[in-house]
Amino acid sequence: MGWLGSGLTFSVSCLILVWAADSGSLRVRHPPTCFSDFISTSTCEWRMSGPTNCSAELRLTYQLDFRTSENGTCVPENRESTVCLCNMLMDNVASVDIYQLDLWAGKQQLWTGSFQPSKHVHSL
Repeated sequence: MGWLGSGLTFSVSCLILVWAADSGSLRVRHPPTCFSDFISTSTCEWRMSGPTNCSAELRLTYQLDFRTSENGTCVPENRESTVCLCNMLMDNVASVDIYQLDLWAGKQQLWTGSFQPSKHVHSL
């Protein structure tokens, strides 16, 4: 009986270690770099630490830095196996606009930062 009990304990311990090792495996290797066409679209791109299904595992939320603005959510697409790309539609972009950006994997926040479209204009 002691042998069976210790074998079961070992198996359960291994399962817990595997779960713990995998639970936080999504990591941002290079944080988002963003640019804007200053008309209606801003694009952010970032690199993950390993292959990632961007559209299934990640969300980029964005909100203009004042209280009455609504939260937007961008579902990223894969550009490469470890590179994610998000195109955010923005209405009435002004030179003073600053957006709060948050990158999420489920309920885990992976990165937070801000972005001012007028300071990162990329021509069409």
